Order: sequence, then structure tokens, then C-alpha cells
Amino acid sequence: MNRKTSIFVGFALFVLLLYGLGSMYLEKMYDDSLSSGHEYSISIETKSTLKNVTLYLPVPVFENKSEIGMKMVSGDCYNKPSNLDLSLEDTEHGLMLKIEAAEIKPVYHSLPVTTEPGSKIIEDEVPKVGVESNEYSEKTPVLIPIKFETSVIANNLINTRFPVGNEAVLLPKNNLGTKDPISPPSERIKPAYFDYESLVYAHYDTSPDTEVYISVESGGGNAWGILEWHSNFYNDRISIRLLGPQEGWIQVEGKLITGEGIYRE
Repeated sequence: MNRKTSIFVGFALFVLLLYGLGSMYLEKMYDDSLSSGHEYSISIETKSTLKNVTLYLPVPVFENKSEIGMKMVSGDCYNKPSNLDLSLEDTEHGLMLKIEAAEIKPVYHSLPVTTEPGSKIIEDEVPKVGVESNEYSEKTPVLIPIKFETSVIANNLINTRFPVGNEAVLLPKNNLGTKDPISPPSERIKPAYFDYESLVYAHYDTSPDTEVYISVESGGGNAWGILEWHSNFYNDRISIRLLGPQEGWIQVEGKLITGEGIYRE
């Protein structure tokens, strides 16, 4: 082996060594920064008081179990009203979250106080920030939904491209079908969109003109940082508008988005 060949071989080995060390370093950065988890939230908005309330809502289920549902039932969740009793129940349509309450009252807030730069606020002329009431008034005109949520950390990479059958998704989920996106996604982000039918059970007494909005949202995702942060996730949600007293099962529309975000491969 002549001198030029020896130099070339040595340089090639050095480059391979640097590449190998660099790959190991990037892989370590990925492993050290990787975090995965699931989220679950419920929102109830009513314009009048609901009495003798019983709701059955879809819950994220995988293999007939709901880890995140159990966490919410245990009380380990954010912002749950104390008057709501939660439990997981097997129904004729599968495992669902049951909500019971003697009554659910609307929550109205005051408008935020805005002032011009340099002006003075006279306390008697404006409502205090954060004024709350169970009835609409000029001082409290903003209807606020009751929203509570929780999350769990996953010990493994979440399958955000194909969550159905592999991850916890809202159930029941009937007539799942693909849907065209509203706007074309970018080349790097290529999510898939689905519509489906689900079910909600609602029983409560209220006035005939009372409007109630219920939404349930769940999903899971992965995030990691190599020079910059990246993530991918799936999102699963249902929503329904109800009018007047209720008693029975109601079909609702659901939407599932999968494979949204950046992937390493």
C-alpha cells in the first residue's frame, strides 16, 4: 500500500468514525429528550341549570380498558367541579365515562377590563376582573364552559399514524371513513382525516329552550428535541348540541386526525 492509498484509507476511516459517533450522539439526544403521552378533556356548556343529570360519554379505550379514564375517575384531573361524580361503566355500547350530578349550573363571567394607556380605572364604574355568576347579566355576560382534563405519560412510542387498534381512542367509533382535508397539508406534514359516528347518553331536566354543548377530546403524541423540537400526534373528538330536556342515547359525529406532525423516518 503506497503513501497516498494509506492516507486515503486513514481519512475514510476517520470520517466513518466521526459519522458513527455523530449518529450515536444524535440517537442519545433523541432517547434523552423523547416524551410521549395521552390527553383527555371534557367540556360542558349550558345556558340554564340542568337537574338530575346523568351522562355517558365516550372515553379513550384500548383492549377494553381506559387508563386515562381511570385517572380522571380517581380525581387526578385538572379543574373538575366538585359536584360531579365520575365513574367508568360498561354499557350496551361499551366502556364509557359516566357523569352524575344533582345539578349543573351555567357559569357566566364578566368582560375583561380594558383601559387606554395612561387612563385611571375608577373601581365603582367597572366590574372587578373575574366576577362570576350562575345567571346572565350585564355585569356577567360571558358564558364559560365547564372544562376538565387529565393526561398520562406513555412508556413507549405512541403510534400516531395508526392509532385505531393500536392506541386508546374514543369509543364507540362506528362507520369510520376517510375524509378529504379542508386545505392541502404541507409536504412534511401529511395527516389523514376520518369521520365516524359515536353515541352519547344524556338525561336531565331543564327548560325547553336550554341549549347545551358537550365536547369530548382525546389524543396522543410524541415529542423530541434534536437541535430543534419536533412532534407528531393524533387527535380524536366528538361534539354535540342539545336543546331542552333529554332522556336517551343520541348519535353524534366524531372526527379523527392521524399522522399529524414530523416523523424521523
